Amino acid sequence: MADGPVPHETPPLAEALDVARFDELARLAELASSYWRSVALAADRGEIHTAVLHCKQAAAVTKAAFALARAIGSREVEP
Repeated sequence: MADGPVPHETPPLAEALDVARFDELARLAELASSYWRSVALAADRGEIHTAVLHCKQAAAVTKAAFALARAIGSREVEP
């Protein structure tokens, strides 16, 4: 029997989940970027209601992205 620590291997399930999570994180980042561009354009036009709406959308997407990022490396499936 070999002495020393056993190398940690990521289980295949966690690896597959992480691939999907990174893909979804990239999609959410693109979506958030789009919402922020819309906020900037609405602000330039002086359209406060549109700017607020896109800020809310950006906030929701950002919240989802943080939750997803925290789940990377976990075997648990997000709700």
